[in-house]
Amino acid sequence: DLLRLFERALRRAHLPVAMSQGYNPRPRIRLLVPLSVGIVGRNEVLDFELDEWVRPQEAKHRLAAQLPEGIVLRSLRSIPAKPDGRVSELSYRVRLLRGHSLTQRSLDELLAAEEIVVHRRRDGEAKRLNIAPFLRDVRLNEEELLMLVGASEQGTARPEEVLEALGCKPGKDYQKGAIERTHVSLPSSL
Repeated sequence: DLLRLFERALRRAHLPVAMSQGYNPRPRIRLLVPLSVGIVGRNEVLDFELDEWVRPQEAKHRLAAQLPEGIVLRSLRSIPAKPDGRVSELSYRVRLLRGHSLTQRSLDELLAAEEIVVHRRRDGEAKRLNIAPFLRDVRLNEEELLMLVGASEQGTARPEEVLEALGCKPGKDYQKGAIERTHVSLPSSL
């Protein structure tokens, strides 16, 4: 949905977006790390390619004018062609319910674990993944849980998986729609 929103906004802004080749050409735009359904994005990264040079400030002004209320374009910059699209870290915030079961001890134990195995299904096939290497930091901040997870070609830890590993239950410890991705960090080379 967010990609379609930006496709329309780029078209209305009259920016010369590059198109893919082939039978069904599509605009060359992508979210570097798509959001899961039900997770709010506060600082996402959108990558799009233009056929012609447009000054970043002009492109930002034209695109921002076409975005609906609630979608804010914080910055726009030009990067080298064909970036690898890697993300280095993702930050999340989860608003906790009163009476949640999290303790500092449970967070410390999670961070010290060498293996936290989760099972994912893709194309009908179960896959086993150790998410422990992706956990950078997990901390309590009053009634919020803050997470910093690494991302690599091997994947990343999903916030729901971290919550499950902590023994948190939706509806008891947090509301299902209370997960927010607060930041997407790109490698410093971009």
